[in-house]
Amino acid sequence: MSKSPYRRIYGSYEKQLAPFSTTLAAEFRRAAEAAEHLLTAEEVSQWAEEGLNLAQQSWRSWEAAGEYFRVTSEVLPALGFQEFRRWSHHGRELAEVSSALAVSYFRASPATVPLVKMERLGDWVGLGRQLYKGTWRSASLAVQFFDGSPALFGQLTVEEARILVHFVDSLCDRSYDLAAHCLSIAPHVLSPLDGEDRAAFLRFAEALASTGWADARSYLEKGPGLLAHVQHSQRVRFLALARELARREGRQAFAFFAEGARALSEVDPEMHGTLLSMAEELVARSPVAAMEFLKSAPAVLGRIGSEVIMQWHGEGSALLDGSTEGGEAYFRMESSRGEEILDALSSRVDLTRVSDILRMYCKALTGTEVAIHSSEALTEKGIGWVETESPTTEGSAIFLSPWVEEFRRKEENFSVYKVHSTHQAGHLEFATFGFNFEREGRIFPNLRRKLESEQREKRPTERVDGEDEERVGPLTDMERFFDLFENRRLASDLFALAEDARIDSLVEREYAGIRSAYRLRQQVELEKRPEVEKLPLLQAFVENLVRASLGGLERIRWPRPLLPVMQSAMGLIAAVRQPQAIVEDAAEATIRLYQIAREIPNILSELMDDGEWSDLGGDEEMMQILPTTSDTLGEGMDIDFPQGSPMPYESPQPVDFRGDFKPEMVQLLMRLRQERGGEQGPLSPLSPEQLRAMLEKSTEITLSDLAEADLTQSSDLFVTNLLKELSSQQQKDQAERVPMKDGQPVTGFSTADDEHELPVEPKYFYYDEWDFRAGDYKPRWCRVVEYPVSEGAPQYYEQTLSKYASLAVQTRRQFELLRPEMFRKVKRLLDGEDLDLDAATEYMTDRRAGHNPSGKIYWRRNKVERDVSVAFLLDMSASTDEEIAKHERRQAQDEFDDDPRRYFSWWMARRAQELLTPPKRIIDLEKESIVLLIKALETIGDTYGIYGFSGYGRDNVEFYVVKDIEETLSDHVKKRIDKIAPVRSTRMGPAIRHATAKLELRDAKVRILFLVSDGRPQDHGYGRDRTEKEYAIHDTHVALLEAKRKGIVPFCLTVDRYGHDYLKQMC
Repeated sequence: MSKSPYRRIYGSYEKQLAPFSTTLAAEFRRAAEAAEHLLTAEEVSQWAEEGLNLAQQSWRSWEAAGEYFRVTSEVLPALGFQEFRRWSHHGRELAEVSSALAVSYFRASPATVPLVKMERLGDWVGLGRQLYKGTWRSASLAVQFFDGSPALFGQLTVEEARILVHFVDSLCDRSYDLAAHCLSIAPHVLSPLDGEDRAAFLRFAEALASTGWADARSYLEKGPGLLAHVQHSQRVRFLALARELARREGRQAFAFFAEGARALSEVDPEMHGTLLSMAEELVARSPVAAMEFLKSAPAVLGRIGSEVIMQWHGEGSALLDGSTEGGEAYFRMESSRGEEILDALSSRVDLTRVSDILRMYCKALTGTEVAIHSSEALTEKGIGWVETESPTTEGSAIFLSPWVEEFRRKEENFSVYKVHSTHQAGHLEFATFGFNFEREGRIFPNLRRKLESEQREKRPTERVDGEDEERVGPLTDMERFFDLFENRRLASDLFALAEDARIDSLVEREYAGIRSAYRLRQQVELEKRPEVEKLPLLQAFVENLVRASLGGLERIRWPRPLLPVMQSAMGLIAAVRQPQAIVEDAAEATIRLYQIAREIPNILSELMDDGEWSDLGGDEEMMQILPTTSDTLGEGMDIDFPQGSPMPYESPQPVDFRGDFKPEMVQLLMRLRQERGGEQGPLSPLSPEQLRAMLEKSTEITLSDLAEADLTQSSDLFVTNLLKELSSQQQKDQAERVPMKDGQPVTGFSTADDEHELPVEPKYFYYDEWDFRAGDYKPRWCRVVEYPVSEGAPQYYEQTLSKYASLAVQTRRQFELLRPEMFRKVKRLLDGEDLDLDAATEYMTDRRAGHNPSGKIYWRRNKVERDVSVAFLLDMSASTDEEIAKHERRQAQDEFDDDPRRYFSWWMARRAQELLTPPKRIIDLEKESIVLLIKALETIGDTYGIYGFSGYGRDNVEFYVVKDIEETLSDHVKKRIDKIAPVRSTRMGPAIRHATAKLELRDAKVRILFLVSDGRPQDHGYGRDRTEKEYAIHDTHVALLEAKRKGIVPFCLTVDRYGHDYLKQMC
């Protein structure tokens, strides 16, 4: 075809387009050159006319025409002319509403059209048109959609894009910035998801936008990563559950999604389907219950396993039918009923539930009070113990694993606790830590002094300038003993197994009731021992000794040529198992075992020429183990030990029930107690250098959180932790008058009288809280933190008594009127309240029989004693800082006549007057009342305690001790009263329960609790929100009922004029 028709067409349209923009005409010319090879003249005219129409649509629609011409060369070959015209018509329609939309549409088309196909082209345009609302911000968002379409449709189908646009459109009602951000990140965050998961993911996003739009960004950014925790085949179900919860519960939906996904990540993926099925059963009745069920699933499965979780779920489902709140609390694990069911279904035994029983059990064994604590509590102190699950003792208390779940039956797991605590109690009962280097044993001749003398001859003691020998010597007898050995770790292991063998033998002999359980544990431990043939020879020797100490002679395997060595060692173990053996005998056995062990090379058994191993149990002669008490072991043994390159020695695998044995560390603690408490006379004070030297050579002390190279810092922290722990326990030990045994306390760390050296640590207590909606307790919900009140001015107490002298007398008289007293009925008196019928009958009988009758025929009640304990519980919330009554305003307040200078003088005068007579606050009234009550109670002799409470939130209920019940009135107590001050909120329930617990320990016949407050209970989280009143009132009411059930008489006093409104419900 001739070019002239095209030129005429080009020239005509170029003239029409030029007025819009020279750039537009240039784009047309470039596009025309490409179009003439693809189109007929008529089609070229139609193509050019379409561009001209676009340019004429609106003020800046020529820009859309320019993009139209620019992309023609890319779009036209792909579509053909007819489809191309459909494509251009869509652009013209967009130009009619916004030229910017048309521009972005044409610009994105070359990359997008192949992805959406022509049959869905209208859908694509419609999605962009949906985002446009006629405003510049909506236009910007629609333009962003078109510009991002190539990346978007590279990941999504049109239907998935439709859900995404609905999601973004919903966000526009809240925030265009948020909508734009979500649209921009969508291609990237959705790329890891496959088609089915992606659609479900977007549907939940759509639901989330209408209920919890503020979480939309977090969901898009974090959602795919969280969803990856869910088993692939269960993701759609999980997202459907989340969407249902979004529909029902709104803003909690994303929290459920995130927490539910994290919870599922903690359980076996094979369980995901089962757990989701159980959650789906709950969601129709309570979406919250379904959410809480999934969140609690890991903890529940950790307690009861997958076999019985259906039963636990069924119990909660039945409870949900009766009470929605009760069922939700059950699945939230904030229900005593839930705890009871979980405990019944679980084989696990928690230390918190059996610690009191174990404490009484250990007291029965040892005859002294022995505290039982979790091993975690000891490791947190940073004083040398790092094992959180091993039983141990620091010489006074017993520390056990937080729980035991070794067997499928509770009884067997409790038996594990009994064995663990029995072994540790055996160390205390049979004086393991009373080892004295100078004391003679009852079985073995003493080799300790001989070895020490030989050491001194070979290596004279090095003295530090300015210090004597005693100061640089061992800190404890155990340290002195271990200093005898070159291989300190080997000696420590040998002493541990010898002493453990002695303790086990004594326990089985003395405590017949534990014998079967003890032997069962020994057999369990023997089954877990490593294969002895695979160990180096020295370690195999020690391993066999461990087996012997567990009564496993038949399990001992040893090279046949070396059997005499093993028989000698077995004789030593047999010796310490004799009933008369004491800890010094275990030490002597250690010396002899060490003499044998140091001759044995720590080489692998395959290096031996004759590697035949035999069972000791297979040789009847070898099984006849007799106690050996010779002092020449290891010297005359004519045995050729194999030679080779020795391996580093490693300690044997621990015996679980024997736990973490640290005799050197325990004796150090005993030494520090004595030094600080002066229990056994003056001791030379310990220096940091001595403690540092002990750290360097001890194999017991492990400072796991510190760099080993920084020994100075490690030792300083170690010493600080020791002193801190000693000080934190001293007041408790003194108050409780700790029983002593062998010169050491048996229930704490210290009895020192040095309360100002380091700050006293708070004490923590946990209490249930009543949820009236669930009709159940939330177990261990509140943490009470007990603090001693600091001391203030000494004169406050006496000034208050002087100020209210007459009122103090009246108060004492009122208390005397209560006078709940004990009376004893005394019979056979010459005078009394009434006739004693028995004595009167005898009188008449004797008289008729002619005998001389006794005239003691009356009885009366004699007062024996007054037996009353009282606890005063003061509200120290911030509201007690308010004035009781405002100052009366002066009648003539305007006498300054609007003169600023006169006003300033008047204000200064009034302020000075107020400072001279400050207004009385509620807390001032409470303090003065306490002073008067103390005076009255001291006069009549009742025991009493004074406490205050405040705090913020359930984890920080502050309980202040002004005077404990067993504490006597002193100057310290009087000074503390001055420091009573307003603090924060008012969570009454746990404070009442803690005061009740203190009163419950008293043996008084009458126990009274006075609660003094300025208003209703209120605290953060004490109800659904700060405005709710019922929850706090119900919990306080139940706490008072608990006190009544325990025989305590509660009185509630308030200075709130509206107190009658809620006191009826509380009391």
